[in-house]
Amino acid sequence: MAKSIQLTSHPLANYPLKVLLQLEKNHKFDKLPNLKNYPSATRIAISNNKLRIACTSDIFDNTTKLVDSCPLADVLIIAGNISRYSKWTDIVKFRKCLDDLPTKYKILLPGSSDLCFNLENLTNEQAKQCERDNIKQELAKLGLKHVSQYLNNVIYLQDMGVEIAGVKFYGSPWVSTNKTAAFYCSRNNIMNKWNHIPRGIDVLITCQPPLGHGDADYIEEHLGDVDLLEFGMSFNGYTYFVNATMCTRSYNPSNDLIVFDVPMPNNASKISPNINYFTGLI
Repeated sequence: MAKSIQLTSHPLANYPLKVLLQLEKNHKFDKLPNLKNYPSATRIAISNNKLRIACTSDIFDNTTKLVDSCPLADVLIIAGNISRYSKWTDIVKFRKCLDDLPTKYKILLPGSSDLCFNLENLTNEQAKQCERDNIKQELAKLGLKHVSQYLNNVIYLQDMGVEIAGVKFYGSPWVSTNKTAAFYCSRNNIMNKWNHIPRGIDVLITCQPPLGHGDADYIEEHLGDVDLLEFGMSFNGYTYFVNATMCTRSYNPSNDLIVFDVPMPNNASKISPNINYFTGLI
């Protein structure tokens, strides 16, 4: 395991609005048109030298919607919040959903509401909400220790990465804006989590967005992280920021999955792709 270059937190990490106002003075921000007015990427044939990725998040028990609307793709990313209450019955329902999905590779990042994936670090109130004791009993009956072991048809990424056909994915579930989240870390300390992210990641999956990118809530408060916004610049590189939520604030599953392609290395193949897991940096 390689060591990371330890970056320090932004001096205004606790004041994201101040940072955003500073950025607005020196940068031009254009409002993008509604993507629903454009042809779907799914109309383009899947390439042999690109991974087609479909992504969604915040499905909140709407598993039927997910199965019915999931397009053909090589990889499906579910970036957290599979249910509202994270009870055992929700977990069983989600496992059935995974079996019904057409995608060969499914990646799951636990979300703020997914208390079942962090049972040992819950408050009493959180433990009561997800019925922690019942989950532990059900896992014990199956000889399992963690909910991810029960979801045997998914690649579970919690501060972990996976390489599929040469494309590197990494998932980090931490958020600094919601103290009741399953994976909470204060703004002062969350840079310690980001420092675990290795270099050379093609698709970074987080629950918290970077500041100013799809992070405004219903009262236009920005929930993004200042430190996550700071990334290296390459003249030959580019970055897409995707807010993949399926549900609205009222839990209406009205948003379609987002689809994009990622080029594969020249020596990679989809026929018998290498699947390699890797941990975060230390």
